[in-house]
Formats: sequence, C-alpha cells, structure tokens
Amino acid sequence: MDFNISLKFEPSQWFLGILAELNERYADWTDGSYDWANQTTDFLHNPVPVPKFDEAIFRTPLSQRAINDLLHVAIAMLAGDYPMVRRYLGETHFAFVIGYPRSGGSYLTKELLRTVGLDHTRVSEALAHDGFPEMRDIWYDWKGDRPYFHLQDSIFQAAEFLVISSLYYRRKTTRHPHGHWLVPKKMHKLTNWGGSFKMLLGQGKADYLVTIRNPLPAAISIAEKSGGMPEDRRFPTGKARSAIEHWVLTDLMMLGHSMAEIAAMDYLDAICRSWSNFHARMATSGLFLGARDEIRIIAYGEQALQEVVRGFRAGHMNKTPPEEVLTHEKAQDYPGWHDRAAASVESMARLWGSLGLAFPELSLA
Repeated sequence: MDFNISLKFEPSQWFLGILAELNERYADWTDGSYDWANQTTDFLHNPVPVPKFDEAIFRTPLSQRAINDLLHVAIAMLAGDYPMVRRYLGETHFAFVIGYPRSGGSYLTKELLRTVGLDHTRVSEALAHDGFPEMRDIWYDWKGDRPYFHLQDSIFQAAEFLVISSLYYRRKTTRHPHGHWLVPKKMHKLTNWGGSFKMLLGQGKADYLVTIRNPLPAAISIAEKSGGMPEDRRFPTGKARSAIEHWVLTDLMMLGHSMAEIAAMDYLDAICRSWSNFHARMATSGLFLGARDEIRIIAYGEQALQEVVRGFRAGHMNKTPPEEVLTHEKAQDYPGWHDRAAASVESMARLWGSLGLAFPELSLA
C-alpha cells in the first residue's frame, strides 16, 4: 500500500506580525497605544488588528533566516528530534507565567519585560501574552467551511513561537550576566502540553511561574473586566462579553454542562468549576515533571508578586522598583459566596495534596 501525506504550512498572522516588527515595519502595531496588561480592560473589547503584509517582508535577510529556522524547528518537532530544537535554542531561557485569568499573570509578565529593559506596550500582545501559540487539547474543529486539524497547527505555532521569540529577545535585549537571554511569556495554555513542552525544552531551560488566586475575587475581577457583574449574578450564556468569559463557557461545555445548565448557574459557580478544572489539569499535565524547583507557586498578592519581580531584577542588576499590583476588597459585598469559594479552595488543596503537591493558602484579595 502506498500512502502519501502532504503537509501545508502557512505562517500564522502572529508570527508574521512579530517578524514585521523585527524588520521595523508596521510600527503602529506596537506604538505604545495598546496596553495588553491593563488590569481593567479586556482585549476582546479593544482588538488590535494584525497588520496586513506584502511579499516584500519575506525578502530581507532577517526574514529569510527566520523562515528557514522555523521550517527546521517545525520539522524537528514533527520528527521528534528534540535535541535539534534544544541546540537551536541554545542560551535562550524562558520565564513562563501560568495562571487562571485575573490571577496576576499579566502584571508579572509586564514586570518581567521591564526587567529586561522593554516597555511592555511596545511588545506585541502576540509575543508576550497568552493567545499565541494556540496549543489546544482538542484536535479537530471547523475553520470557515472546512475541517481544521488543531494539533498540526499547534505544533507549527509552537515552533513559530520558539523561533521568533529567540530572535526577538536576542536583538531587543542584552544577555543576562549568567550568559542567557531571558524570554518572558504569559502562557496559561502550557497546561495543555505541560509534560510535552518540558520534555522538548529539557531541564534548566525555563522558570515556570504559577500564579494562583482565590476564585471569589477572581470571579469579581473577571466580571468587572467583562463589563460588570450581571444584575441577576448569573453567568451570561449569550454573546461572550470578554475573552475570559468565552474561555469559561468553553470549559463548562467541555465538562458536559448543557447551555441550559450553564444559564442557570450563578457567576461564582461557573467560575469555580472552570477554576477547579484549570488547577486540576495543571496538577496532572506534566508541568511538575523533573526538578520541581523549576516551578514557583505564587499566591496572588502584591507582596508575593513583587518579590518575584525583585528576584529577577536582582539577577539582571536592575534596581527599578516593581509597579503597584491592583488588589481589591470587594469579596465582602458577596457574603453568600464565601463558603462556596472556600469549599473550592479546600477541595483543590486536597486534590493537590493527594498527588504530593502543595497548594498555597489563598486570601480574599
């Protein structure tokens, strides 16, 4: 039997946008006007269109190198040649920020970028935030009017990220005193591929910074960033008000809840189930594979988050103080939700404990 497979690879718009930035074109994409780390505005309400490109962008020496590197890394990943990927990355060291929405991840990513001397508003959301690469746990979907294979696309996008981030930070930042280039990246989707990514990169190639927040203040913050707590305090099932609410809705559907069941949930119950799903999957994703000292668990709070920033800045000889963390004390406005939020935290602590993992104590901030 003769069986042939053809793979068609099209660089993603995110990869091309960052490549254009490196070629000093389409500067308006990162002109400082878009603050993806803003703690009060959801980017679904303020989309920044990806620039349109012409063929000229592929003709520069930098673009030729990036495309060539990308094809080699992508083929190596598809072929299982992880040593080649590790050799390519060389002295690149990642700082992956992983956490449920509204748990301090954007703040920490922004501050790590400032640590290496970058203004976060001039670093594209695609490069720094958690939309790219799109690493889904679902293989299939529909794109337009045709079936779409997410696994193949995810592998190519992971290769795109490894290549373009390595090139970007080597050009835009200085080498760490210990000899590596630090690449900060908010990457909650890493929980889908935790073990695989750690096996690909190898030990000592990344810090994994896990931010965890009590689901009650997280729920309040999600609602406020999405336009406000619904008057009936039910989770909205119509058109998504924010990217985060869309993600929560997807989580609930993946857990087998019908739309009617979701429409009957109050806001906290919806967030608690999504929050519990995320942290349970994190514990069993392979993220803790190997040396556990690569994983740093950070309970949400100004002091804890700023301590992480100060540690990285000390290593970079950067004495700039961390910016303020926005916290709130609005949990007192929802007294009927306290016990249910506490039950979710206690249940997750027991689950992690049964696996030999320590879940942190969480405040209502």
